[in-house]
Amino acid sequence: PDDVEALHGRGDALLNLGRRTEAVADYERAVSLKPHDVGVLNNFAWVLATAPEDKLRDGKRAVALATDACRQTEYKADYILSTLAAAFAESGDFESADKWAAKAVELATKDHAAELKKEVDSYKAEKPWRENLPVDDKKDEQKSNTKSDDAKPTADGTTTSDEEKKELAEPKTSKKK
Repeated sequence: PDDVEALHGRGDALLNLGRRTEAVADYERAVSLKPHDVGVLNNFAWVLATAPEDKLRDGKRAVALATDACRQTEYKADYILSTLAAAFAESGDFESADKWAAKAVELATKDHAAELKKEVDSYKAEKPWRENLPVDDKKDEQKSNTKSDDAKPTADGTTTSDEEKKELAEPKTSKKK
């Protein structure tokens, strides 16, 4: 389709299903149609910065996309600042990642701040954030550090319970609207 909202929505749905490669294709098409759509920029940058699959990550591009979204929101949207932080971390700039993640925590609601603090801790340890969603395909799943089908590793090396996986199964986008 050539409808930005449809591409954005389908991209988000594909992320929920762990089909990040297809989500990236939809976000790519949406950006080509409407280069400065804040929602698309943010979600595209997030997946480019945090995907568990190496082949999908592009820190430099994620920083550019997230910076555009931050400028448009005057650096006042906590979830977009979180995306910018993740993009900087993926690029290896943990000082900038820590700075923007801390600003995101400052602006966030109490509940969201607790979630964002986990990202801050990851950057302080100089570890990029990885989204904890289903892996794109069986080949990539075998390459991951997954200990079992019931437990997925987190940024700090611990595992998540089934209940936590349900919470994490929604992409950041659902919390951002």
